Amino acid sequence: MSAKKSLARRSLMVCLATCLMACFMTCLFVPAQGYDPLGSEIFLLPGEQRVIGGQDSVKRIIDPYADPLGIEPLMRPIDPQHSAEYLDVISGRDHAGPFAIIALNLRGNWRMSMYGSMPGTIDLLLAQNKDAVFGRGILTSAGTTKELSASGWTVKDVLYLDLVDLQNMMLFRCTLTMSESSLSGSFNAYDAMGGSWSGPMQGSRLT
Repeated sequence: MSAKKSLARRSLMVCLATCLMACFMTCLFVPAQGYDPLGSEIFLLPGEQRVIGGQDSVKRIIDPYADPLGIEPLMRPIDPQHSAEYLDVISGRDHAGPFAIIALNLRGNWRMSMYGSMPGTIDLLLAQNKDAVFGRGILTSAGTTKELSASGWTVKDVLYLDLVDLQNMMLFRCTLTMSESSLSGSFNAYDAMGGSWSGPMQGSRLT
């Protein structure tokens, strides 16, 4: 009697093991629809949905090199070869580097004559370092004298010179063409009260 019970028990255990094995194999080989273990919604673009399915479904692939925000041009390094061209465009004149070789030497004493509504004579002592020009002078106009400070720069054969009367708060902005012994061009004058005037200007080297 005990032998029959033992045999029945073994048969029952074999049957249960067979059923469990069949269920495990079914779960193992049946594909899980809609499950992507490598997919993550945080890598999707706004409005995009990842589609996983059978052979008839469409799977969208995100290009890792795409530029959805359009900022790629802003992230490119500046090309130093175009910096001079950029300066030419914004300044409206040919670019001259800070250490450009200047053919003319403006060091020395100059006498400048201003014409127009307020004529006068300026005696200037100029110094020069590369393209920087600076110095001091005295303006004689209508029987009075005024001390001036001078500062400016050269571009090719043109001298841009600012003469400032600090005591009377006046500015004379000069644009002059240079030669070995002469300067010629024009000036624009401004005072602290909002007045302005202009006129031609010429000068020659004294020493």
